[in-house]
Amino acid sequence: MKAITDLRLLFVFTAILEAIYCAASLLTPPHLVEPLFGWDMSADGHWALKLLGLALGVQALTAWVLRREPPVAVAWCLAIYQVGATGVDITLWAMLADDGIFAAPVAQAMMLTAIPTHFVLGVLLAIGALRQREAPVHA
Repeated sequence: MKAITDLRLLFVFTAILEAIYCAASLLTPPHLVEPLFGWDMSADGHWALKLLGLALGVQALTAWVLRREPPVAVAWCLAIYQVGATGVDITLWAMLADDGIFAAPVAQAMMLTAIPTHFVLGVLLAIGALRQREAPVHA
Protein backbone atom coordinates (compact mmCIF):
# COMPACT_ATOMS: atom_id res chain seq x y z
CA MET A 1 0.00 0.00 0.00
CA LYS A 2 2.94 2.35 0.56
CA ALA A 3 3.92 2.45 -3.11
CA ILE A 4 0.38 3.18 -4.30
CA THR A 5 0.07 6.06 -1.82
CA ASP A 6 3.49 7.56 -2.65
CA LEU A 7 2.68 11.17 -3.48
CA ARG A 8 5.38 11.27 -6.15
CA LEU A 9 3.62 8.49 -8.06
CA LEU A 10 0.18 9.98 -7.44
CA PHE A 11 1.28 13.41 -8.68
CA VAL A 12 2.53 11.80 -11.91
CA PHE A 13 -0.76 9.92 -12.30
CA THR A 14 -2.73 13.11 -11.59
CA ALA A 15 -0.66 15.01 -14.17
CA ILE A 16 -1.31 12.35 -16.83
CA LEU A 17 -5.03 12.04 -16.06
CA GLU A 18 -5.70 15.78 -16.06
CA ALA A 19 -3.54 16.29 -19.17
CA ILE A 20 -5.77 13.77 -20.98
CA TYR A 21 -8.89 15.67 -19.90
CA CYS A 22 -7.24 18.95 -20.89
CA ALA A 23 -6.37 17.64 -24.33
CA ALA A 24 -9.86 16.20 -24.85
CA SER A 25 -11.44 19.50 -23.88
CA LEU A 26 -9.15 21.79 -25.84
CA LEU A 27 -8.75 19.63 -28.94
CA THR A 28 -12.37 18.56 -29.50
CA PRO A 29 -13.74 20.83 -32.21
CA PRO A 30 -17.05 22.48 -31.29
CA HIS A 31 -18.91 20.69 -34.11
CA LEU A 32 -17.95 17.29 -32.61
CA VAL A 33 -18.93 18.00 -29.00
CA GLU A 34 -22.61 17.08 -29.44
CA PRO A 35 -22.11 13.95 -31.59
CA LEU A 36 -19.37 12.60 -29.31
CA PHE A 37 -20.59 13.60 -25.86
CA GLY A 38 -24.25 14.42 -26.37
CA TRP A 39 -23.77 17.92 -24.97
CA ASP A 40 -26.01 20.52 -26.63
CA MET A 41 -23.95 23.64 -26.01
CA SER A 42 -24.26 27.29 -26.91
CA ALA A 43 -21.23 29.30 -27.97
CA ASP A 44 -20.81 30.27 -24.30
CA GLY A 45 -20.83 26.60 -23.36
CA HIS A 46 -18.01 25.90 -25.80
CA TRP A 47 -16.07 28.80 -24.31
CA ALA A 48 -16.63 27.37 -20.79
CA LEU A 49 -15.51 23.92 -21.97
CA LYS A 50 -12.24 25.34 -23.33
CA LEU A 51 -11.70 27.37 -20.15
CA LEU A 52 -12.27 24.25 -18.03
CA GLY A 53 -9.80 22.40 -20.23
CA LEU A 54 -7.22 25.08 -19.60
CA ALA A 55 -7.81 24.84 -15.83
CA LEU A 56 -7.33 21.07 -15.98
CA GLY A 57 -4.14 21.62 -17.94
CA VAL A 58 -2.82 23.95 -15.25
CA GLN A 59 -3.71 21.32 -12.64
CA ALA A 60 -1.79 18.74 -14.68
CA LEU A 61 1.19 21.06 -15.03
CA THR A 62 1.18 21.84 -11.30
CA ALA A 63 1.16 18.13 -10.40
CA TRP A 64 3.93 17.46 -12.92
CA VAL A 65 6.17 20.32 -11.76
CA LEU A 66 5.78 19.31 -8.09
CA ARG A 67 6.03 15.54 -8.63
CA ARG A 68 9.56 15.14 -7.25
CA GLU A 69 8.82 16.83 -3.92
CA PRO A 70 5.03 16.94 -3.62
CA PRO A 71 3.83 19.37 -0.95
CA VAL A 72 1.26 17.90 1.42
CA ALA A 73 -0.96 20.99 1.11
CA VAL A 74 -1.10 20.61 -2.68
CA ALA A 75 -1.82 16.88 -2.31
CA TRP A 76 -4.82 17.79 -0.13
CA CYS A 77 -6.03 20.31 -2.70
CA LEU A 78 -5.78 17.73 -5.49
CA ALA A 79 -7.51 15.11 -3.31
CA ILE A 80 -10.39 17.46 -2.53
CA TYR A 81 -10.79 18.27 -6.23
CA GLN A 82 -10.78 14.59 -7.25
CA VAL A 83 -13.37 13.55 -4.66
CA GLY A 84 -15.39 16.72 -5.29
CA ALA A 85 -15.45 16.05 -9.03
CA THR A 86 -16.80 12.59 -8.29
CA GLY A 87 -19.56 14.07 -6.16
CA VAL A 88 -20.51 16.60 -8.83
CA ASP A 89 -20.60 13.92 -11.55
CA ILE A 90 -22.77 11.55 -9.50
CA THR A 91 -25.11 14.29 -8.28
CA LEU A 92 -25.68 15.85 -11.69
CA TRP A 93 -26.08 12.48 -13.37
CA ALA A 94 -28.76 11.53 -10.83
CA MET A 95 -30.53 14.91 -10.89
CA LEU A 96 -30.48 15.42 -14.66
CA ALA A 97 -30.82 11.86 -15.94
CA ASP A 98 -34.34 12.53 -17.19
CA ASP A 99 -33.04 15.59 -19.07
CA GLY A 100 -30.55 13.44 -20.98
CA ILE A 101 -27.28 14.29 -19.22
CA PHE A 102 -24.50 11.90 -20.27
CA ALA A 103 -26.98 10.20 -22.64
CA ALA A 104 -24.45 9.60 -25.43
CA PRO A 105 -22.59 6.29 -25.22
CA VAL A 106 -19.19 8.04 -25.17
CA ALA A 107 -20.33 10.30 -22.31
CA GLN A 108 -21.65 7.32 -20.34
CA ALA A 109 -18.40 5.42 -20.83
CA MET A 110 -16.45 8.50 -19.74
CA MET A 111 -18.55 8.88 -16.58
CA LEU A 112 -18.38 5.18 -15.72
CA THR A 113 -14.61 5.47 -15.98
CA ALA A 114 -14.15 8.95 -14.50
CA ILE A 115 -16.24 8.51 -11.35
CA PRO A 116 -14.29 5.60 -9.83
CA THR A 117 -10.96 6.87 -11.17
CA HIS A 118 -11.34 10.32 -9.61
CA PHE A 119 -12.67 8.90 -6.35
CA VAL A 120 -9.86 6.36 -5.93
CA LEU A 121 -7.23 8.91 -6.91
CA GLY A 122 -8.64 11.41 -4.40
CA VAL A 123 -8.66 8.86 -1.58
CA LEU A 124 -5.12 7.72 -2.40
CA LEU A 125 -3.91 11.33 -2.47
CA ALA A 126 -5.48 11.90 0.95
CA ILE A 127 -3.88 8.76 2.38
CA GLY A 128 -0.56 9.73 0.83
CA ALA A 129 -0.82 13.22 2.32
CA LEU A 130 -1.52 11.77 5.77
CA ARG A 131 1.41 9.37 5.48
CA GLN A 132 3.83 12.02 4.22
CA ARG A 133 2.86 14.35 7.03
CA GLU A 134 3.81 11.60 9.48
CA ALA A 135 7.07 10.70 7.73
CA PRO A 136 8.26 13.09 4.98
CA VAL A 137 9.37 11.44 1.74
CA HIS A 138 12.85 12.31 0.46
CA ALA A 139 14.08 11.29 -2.98
